[in-house]
Amino acid sequence: MNTKGARTYSSPLRAEQAEQTTARIVQAAVDLLSEGDSRDLSMTEVADRAGVSVRTVYRSFASKDELLDGVIGWVNAHINQVTGANPKTRHDYETTTADVIEELFQIEPLLRALFATAAGRASHERTARGRGREESMRGAYAAELEGLDDGEARRLLAVLHLVASSNGALFMKDYWDLPPEDIGRVMEWAIRVLADAAGDPAQREGL
Repeated sequence: MNTKGARTYSSPLRAEQAEQTTARIVQAAVDLLSEGDSRDLSMTEVADRAGVSVRTVYRSFASKDELLDGVIGWVNAHINQVTGANPKTRHDYETTTADVIEELFQIEPLLRALFATAAGRASHERTARGRGREESMRGAYAAELEGLDDGEARRLLAVLHLVASSNGALFMKDYWDLPPEDIGRVMEWAIRVLADAAGDPAQREGL
């Protein structure tokens, strides 16, 4: 057989099937984590739940860490799809955070499972950095950051991120027994007050 000059053919159908298989694997991991925690998650269990072989799981995700990254990706896509939230401006952060927090509490068992282990927390941090959260916030709060040195800017962005974070939301529920609607509302208030204060040179002392 003459293979000279032969080209590799990539079947669109095959690519679509691979994508669907990957999505099924991620959904299986999401379902299992919602029932337990990431310490209990095994690739064998994921394969069984997804109805595929363990080899197929490893073909899509080389490690459990990569699979957890896929789960975090599912969370972000789910939140964006349900709430339409993809904040790019200060106004976006201050008007969509409550909706995001309420939706996060709809998948609370999954969040708690992810945060229960170092691997899950590391995946959350890794994917947040990969999505460029800091760069997004720098753009949204460019006016408030004007006149701040790099250290001051990072401290402001860090506290804004913390105040509106899923970890912060869980803390307010666990330690203060606040309902999701109150948590989202007070988060929007807090980030607005902090940004207003940072934008006023007279109130920047201590930043």
